[in-house]
Amino acid sequence: MWIYQLKFLHALCLMTACLLAGCAGGGADTPDLGQVSGTITLDGQPLTQASVTFQPQSGAPSVGMTDETGHYELAYNTDTQGAIPGQHAVRISKMGEPGSPNDTEDQVPAKFNQNSKLTAEVKPGENTVNFDLDSKAK
Repeated sequence: MWIYQLKFLHALCLMTACLLAGCAGGGADTPDLGQVSGTITLDGQPLTQASVTFQPQSGAPSVGMTDETGHYELAYNTDTQGAIPGQHAVRISKMGEPGSPNDTEDQVPAKFNQNSKLTAEVKPGENTVNFDLDSKAK
């Protein structure tokens, strides 16, 4: 479990570093954001401890982590929830259990992360974006 938290923390730190490099002005530079949450299932089951990344066409990405029910909420940075309004490429990833033979392999098919064609539109205000992933569908 701590490896997932470490990977999520690493992703947030990386995102924060990118934001600080691109937005040296601080909090006043935070754009208007839409609040994004939803649920992710894989083959009909909640996808737990998965990272979710929404990458807008321009600007900083937003990230989230699913809980035991597959629910996630996106964070723009460590202090601000949400995502930039507009069209986003979406990537969903989950690493294997720590100590297992596949602990460095993504448990989510590449078509939903490395080769993802998933997209979502974020609008101002509240957004519910659910993903029902089917590993067997082409």
